[in-house]
Amino acid sequence: MDKIIKFETHKGLFEQSWGRCLKRGLTPNKKLVALNNVKIVEDSKRYSLIKAFRKSIKDLRDINNFRNFIFLLTDKEGVILELDLPHADIDFYLKKGMVLKEEIAGTNAVSLAIREENIVVVRKEQHYIEDLKRLNCTAGPIFDKEGNLIGAVDISSEDEFNNDLVAVVFLLARYIERNYQEFEMERIKRKFDEIDIKILKLTAEGKTDKEIAKAINMSLSNIKYHKRKIFKLLGTRNVKDCIYKATKLDLI
Repeated sequence: MDKIIKFETHKGLFEQSWGRCLKRGLTPNKKLVALNNVKIVEDSKRYSLIKAFRKSIKDLRDINNFRNFIFLLTDKEGVILELDLPHADIDFYLKKGMVLKEEIAGTNAVSLAIREENIVVVRKEQHYIEDLKRLNCTAGPIFDKEGNLIGAVDISSEDEFNNDLVAVVFLLARYIERNYQEFEMERIKRKFDEIDIKILKLTAEGKTDKEIAKAINMSLSNIKYHKRKIFKLLGTRNVKDCIYKATKLDLI
């Protein structure tokens, strides 16, 4: 775990955030709404993140139901993708599609976690927007395997909570990352057909395109087509990176 950002140790960061909110003209009494122009597009990677969050929270609640705690997931822009409430019948004021970016929602745990890429604790009175001052929040960033920020997870409660929650958020973020990677691997694997796998294996053996075409009785142009498809699916530009990534995904 890297540094933990909280008011007691990082007062300057909070003051800078409050100052930015003032300069933008944000008013503390601003109401948070799900903006009509914010569309939650469940693209493949985002959907893998949502699935990873759902699985992770289910597993966590199977161990401890965390009564009175709210879990939420955002993308890297601070858009709420998923909420997990203690009871299904709760009419909670935070909704999917709401944006927790500092520019819109003021100082909050998610906006700071995304900005600083570290775990952040924000107490009720440290929020900028009045609506968020009902909650004590701890948020942590979520990264993909390349270390790119892909979102944030937040645990909030109207009750007081102890410092143990920081460790829970840290471990939960890592567990979401692991599940995300597994779902992403499954998603990518499903896009490869039998011919793609054969070509990958023969390429890994050092065969040329002509040798591969002869081995599987396919035209050279078809081999080149499938290779372009494979490179695109793996996000690679050369054979070396292609084989490396395919090996990581257990395709060969």
